Amino acid sequence: MPFTDAPGFRMHYVIRGDGPPLLLVNGMGSDLSEWLYQLPAFSRKHRVVAFDNRGAGESAVPEGPYTTAQMADDAAALLAALGIPRAHLLGVSLGGMIAQEVALRHPGRVERLVLACTALGGALSVRPSPEALAAFARDPSADLEAQIRRTIPYLYTERYCREKPEEVEAFVRRRLARPADAAGVAAQLVAAIGHAAGNRLARIPAPTLVITGTEDRLVPPENSRRIAERIPGSRLALFPGAPHRLFAENAEAFNREVLAFLDPGR
Repeated sequence: MPFTDAPGFRMHYVIRGDGPPLLLVNGMGSDLSEWLYQLPAFSRKHRVVAFDNRGAGESAVPEGPYTTAQMADDAAALLAALGIPRAHLLGVSLGGMIAQEVALRHPGRVERLVLACTALGGALSVRPSPEALAAFARDPSADLEAQIRRTIPYLYTERYCREKPEEVEAFVRRRLARPADAAGVAAQLVAAIGHAAGNRLARIPAPTLVITGTEDRLVPPENSRRIAERIPGSRLALFPGAPHRLFAENAEAFNREVLAFLDPGR
């Protein structure tokens, strides 16, 4: 497993495939294993780089709190350390917030930008419901598996849970096998809450695809509409009936949409 100290802490990453570089940015508390549906598909045409954000996975947990700008600088430092001057960028959820900041703070490093199931933050953002926030509240003294299962209705649709229970159980097992660091998650949560890019999105020069599921119960899809309205020339892709983890539940369609955007002439 390769590591780098380039961002100022020990960061874990993997590289798969060959071709135009593509950097994948995780959501809150997750590690790069959550790209299991994307790495095989994307690496057929791209040199895919996936990494664990600060505070998650096999990366170190620097003292928090964090900001999305700080985490964006981490991603840019990884690209620089790997000798990649420019790359396509795909971020989901918190990763989409980080990706916005990469495109704003390091525009020369971003070829094409994909923002999935994410928010613009600040006063312009539509916040999760109180029920959703309560489901993701962490209690270090509570049973971890029970906490993970409490989040399932906000990540997957009822139909998927009923028809593909083995996939949902695999998700639970992955989270149990690699439990998120409580301090790291708390520091990332501060980054998500403090993110506010809405008034700056018009400055993003990269061609942008914004993707969301119409049944996202964690990050309301109106956020994606507002992001697409503010980034010049961006395109909005709505997946009818898809949940927050559309990149897992709707992986084939999601991957096809992303690849068509990244490789328009291929």
